Amino acid sequence: MPFSERAAPMSQLNSRFTLKQIKYFVAVVEEDSIVEAARKLHISQPSISVAIKSLEEILDQPLFIRHHAQGVSLTPNGRRVYEKAKQLLQLSNDLEQNSTTEWNLVSGTIALGCFESAAPLYLPKLISGFKKIYPQITIQLQDGEQHELMQGLHRGRFDLVFLYDLELGNSINKEALNAPHKPYALLPAGHRLAKQATVTLEELSHEPMILLDVVPSRNYFVDIFKNRGFYPTVAYSSPSIEMVRCMVGQGLGFSLLVTRPYTENTYDGQRLVQLDIEDDMPTSTLVMAYLKNSQPSPTTRLFMDYCHSVDLTPPAAPPEEANAPPAQQDRREANFFVA
Repeated sequence: MPFSERAAPMSQLNSRFTLKQIKYFVAVVEEDSIVEAARKLHISQPSISVAIKSLEEILDQPLFIRHHAQGVSLTPNGRRVYEKAKQLLQLSNDLEQNSTTEWNLVSGTIALGCFESAAPLYLPKLISGFKKIYPQITIQLQDGEQHELMQGLHRGRFDLVFLYDLELGNSINKEALNAPHKPYALLPAGHRLAKQATVTLEELSHEPMILLDVVPSRNYFVDIFKNRGFYPTVAYSSPSIEMVRCMVGQGLGFSLLVTRPYTENTYDGQRLVQLDIEDDMPTSTLVMAYLKNSQPSPTTRLFMDYCHSVDLTPPAAPPEEANAPPAQQDRREANFFVA
């Protein structure tokens, strides 16, 4: 056997890439900038630049197009390498977490994203309960709009996202949660319809509407009426669920919502009434979603299994809580929390 077939040349051995280079490459892609990637990873820009240049030399192809003072963008080959690189990092993470689990030392990090109107009601409860069982697992949480969560999922920023099963496409797997999924009507306590046990879409269509103005909720709530031939006048709209509740509380109209806060009161102390709607209509199911081409890590699966076991239907508020101010559920800039 020729020597060349028995052992690889030293230059070839030295040209193998490392997981660190792959990690730096993926960070640059996700941040669209070497500067931002360096800040995220807490390392110097030259270190990342050298690692990327070395990776390009090893793979014998350019991965980025450099734009002067405007960051970087992927080449077509770079896009293909990026997809494989994410899978490689996921496999590395799975191997590490599997090894840890085998020694009964359950640890690791789960990056979660949650639709902003549902996040305050469900995620604190789920995380708190899970942390009591697995205190060594770190949970990172970010809330936002659906397009932000889906983009983050595809870019590898989230292991799992919680959102409503509306317009999600075919690139993800979904698992439903045990949470309310049928819309209800929200009315001020003094409204004439609030005295009824239930209400119809036709009755509501004659009233001004306060619309929760976030995608895809906005289209979903409008289409519920449109599909029945009703066109209520949208008097006000807001991306904040608590702003919507306050506008309703002040008698400015009704709203349709799926998320059911525990309290019947608004920020400013007005009382609301939640009424079931008699009409049949498409439901809006809260789901956990992950990419089809990237199975959940063992740690993430532990959290998902726990979430399946929890009943997220809020109980009726006890009488002594009827006049208590609600917990803050305001829409805000998405922030990261590390538990």
